[in-house]
Amino acid sequence: MREIVQKIDNCLKDFTTKSMRINQTGFMFSQFFIEKSIYKIETDILTLKDEKKDIYLSVNLNQVYQVEIAKKELVLYLDNDTKVKITSNNL
Repeated sequence: MREIVQKIDNCLKDFTTKSMRINQTGFMFSQFFIEKSIYKIETDILTLKDEKKDIYLSVNLNQVYQVEIAKKELVLYLDNDTKVKITSNNL
């Protein structure tokens, strides 16, 4: 679990303050954009939000069983058959 959290943290450090697109697929589908991002990981909860708008995403990292990382993209696979894709638009 610590390894997954560390991978996510390292990836998001590169994405911070950049604009992002968040896509969620699975039992629920959604897409939204974050213009200037900030994040924190506290007690295995990832909170990703926009500094200027009231837009955020919270994910219990204990539910993440797989992570894919590319230069501009982070994909989280959750236990409930949900996939969350975070794409940075400014790298």
